[in-house]
Amino acid sequence: METFRETLARLAMPLGRLLAAANVSPHLLSLTGIVFGSVSSWCFVHHSWALAVGFFGLSALSDVVDGMVARARDLQSPFGSFFDNFCSAYTDSAVFAGLIGAGLSDPWWGVAALVGTLTRLLTFRLDGLVSKNEAEALRSRFPSALFGKGDRIVLVAIGTALGRIDAAVVVIAIGANLIAVYRCYHLYRWERRQIPDFERLPPWNV
Repeated sequence: METFRETLARLAMPLGRLLAAANVSPHLLSLTGIVFGSVSSWCFVHHSWALAVGFFGLSALSDVVDGMVARARDLQSPFGSFFDNFCSAYTDSAVFAGLIGAGLSDPWWGVAALVGTLTRLLTFRLDGLVSKNEAEALRSRFPSALFGKGDRIVLVAIGTALGRIDAAVVVIAIGANLIAVYRCYHLYRWERRQIPDFERLPPWNV
């Protein structure tokens, strides 16, 4: 679950404060995640397993620290939130492309894992759909919080250690897509609760 992300956030807090004090741009940190993801992909292709998982972990660290720096420097903005997810999409795409290119994952399962990851990320973008409090509640609620980046990194690390990255990708593919569908259904139910009954009736005159 996102428990891994919360643990990483606590461990990374001193680094976040240091980078904020150095006036490092949170956007630059978001872009750094893409670099780490791309290096991780290259390492998977060249069968450098430890480095591959390590750089994948560093991409998650960048994803955590950029938000810390933005909050510490009072630079939070709708674009910053969008750009963070924008970079995360490229980071995950690079890693899954590396797994597929290295022959460590069946291409169909790899694509399914990537689609599930991106769709889960899309359902994380709840701006304008629900209130801020409802969005935070949904993001952290079990099982909605499953198969976040921390979970995916742990699963890939376990798969790497056991020599079964392909199985890890299958689990990610199934789990991430299920969570994305669950979130979509939850949002649909939430919207239905907000619309008065008379607004749900079909128009009689077209």
